[in-house]
Amino acid sequence: MTKRTRRLAGLLMGLLMVLSIILPTVAMAASPRPDKGNLHIHKVQTNYDPFNDALITNDGLSQDLPADATFLEGAEFSVYRVADDADITVDVSELTPIVKQTDENGLALFNNLPKGRYYVVETDTPKGVEEFSGPFLVDVPMMNPDGREWNKNVHVYPKNQLILGAVELIKWAEDGKTGLPGAEFSLFKVGKHADEEIASELTTGTDGKIFVGDLVVGNYYFVETRAPEGYGLNKTPIPFEVTKSDHAYGVGNNLGNLVDDKVIREGVALVNYDLPEINKYVTSMEQLYDSADFFETVTWIIRADVPGDIKDAESFVITDTFGKALTYDGNLTVLADNQAFSNFSVSGVTLGSEGGSLVLDFDVDALDGVDELIISFDTFINENAIMGLDYENEVKLDFNNGHHVYTSRPEENPFVHTGGKAFIKINTAHEALEGAEFVIHNGNGKYLQSDYTWGSKGTARVFKSKADGTFDVKGLAYGDYYLEETKAPNVGGVQYRLLEKDFKFTVNANSYYTDPSAITSATADPTAESAKIKNSPEMKLPQTGGMGTLVFSLLGIGLMGTSAKLYKKVEKK
Repeated sequence: MTKRTRRLAGLLMGLLMVLSIILPTVAMAASPRPDKGNLHIHKVQTNYDPFNDALITNDGLSQDLPADATFLEGAEFSVYRVADDADITVDVSELTPIVKQTDENGLALFNNLPKGRYYVVETDTPKGVEEFSGPFLVDVPMMNPDGREWNKNVHVYPKNQLILGAVELIKWAEDGKTGLPGAEFSLFKVGKHADEEIASELTTGTDGKIFVGDLVVGNYYFVETRAPEGYGLNKTPIPFEVTKSDHAYGVGNNLGNLVDDKVIREGVALVNYDLPEINKYVTSMEQLYDSADFFETVTWIIRADVPGDIKDAESFVITDTFGKALTYDGNLTVLADNQAFSNFSVSGVTLGSEGGSLVLDFDVDALDGVDELIISFDTFINENAIMGLDYENEVKLDFNNGHHVYTSRPEENPFVHTGGKAFIKINTAHEALEGAEFVIHNGNGKYLQSDYTWGSKGTARVFKSKADGTFDVKGLAYGDYYLEETKAPNVGGVQYRLLEKDFKFTVNANSYYTDPSAITSATADPTAESAKIKNSPEMKLPQTGGMGTLVFSLLGIGLMGTSAKLYKKVEKK
């Protein structure tokens, strides 16, 4: 071989080596990325472990599916065009997606997508399917696995991910700090057609909390079914959601975090408010009983709490009921936190009603911000009363907090009573004396009047003993009193003396009737022993200038004449 030939051969060999390097690159460059491509999303259900990546290879090519795969129709996918360098944490909130549903073959086909990167999220699952596909990124068209050609028909097989979420509910007292044990809840899952109760009788522990796990993606709500003792039921639904985005990234509304593939939502809370209490007193606060004269004013005082959730309530009604022995005498006042309050309606009894119910229906909106109501009104004991019997004035509060109707009553109702005393006027031989007259005073210079007020002796009511010597007094407050005799009896020509000392007597629960509860009529005869008031007769002196004196005078003259004759005979001798 000549020198020239050898030289030519070397050049050819070098050229071949260069071409062997350049030609593949030229070949690739000869297939530029297409401007458009098609995205095939296949939604299938299989019996494999949804978290095992080795079962289906997602390389953009069409795959042979497992024999037990089931095509899922009706899965909805939303596809967003994002930046070519976007990662999985991309924000798509300002982007408009292309939305399609899978057909009967489980395929959602997105044709003619402009080349680029796409964010895909399953936004609705097929009916009856609790599993979903996590969001992912895909390039369309995408490079084939061999790195030689562009794939214009990209096939993806999103795997199902079963979300098991958990929620923690906290039950607070009205102060917002104290957890309430013993509250019961039911848990519901929101459905397309009807909500489903998935748990009941979930009870808060000593810390006021309930924890529920193994919740699939969806919307839920708690409803309280039983409140702790002393608190009002609050049936306000407490909603929460287990979401796909929460599961995928462990974030969402700042309410949860991802722990072992479970969304833990904290702070789902419900406040229970104290039930309003009502108490009642007579005459003054904290006093539960009193006694009074007939027609004497008796003031009743009601104290009621106003619950903190009154603005959500439907009604707040106080009803006071009393019997026919009490007459309504008006003077109704209402104070809200010690300020005059008038946003209520009044019904039931009217001025002068004997017995009945006084009903106060309050405007709940006007009560917002009020802590306490003080209500007072007057009655008096009338002549229907039985002596010594307790007359209760019952009160109740009916409160509808928008969820349940509650009735509150005092632990003990206040009561008022009046009494009396029966007397019998007799002589020392225990014979009845008719016609004695008396007035009653209280030991302080005040005398009982006919209208049961207390005044002067000159206008005092007069009590007079009957033929059997009896008389009585009714309608006195409990205490000590005095009978002052103003006219002594004269019976059978015998004049009796006035009492030298006023007769003291005591009125109490059993001074008129031994057992007042056994008496059914206010006109019944007394059963307690009558107080005996004895009168003594005046001494009967001889008369002067009458026949009795003449007899004595004649006897005296006769004796004097006899004495004179005897004296004369003695002198003669």
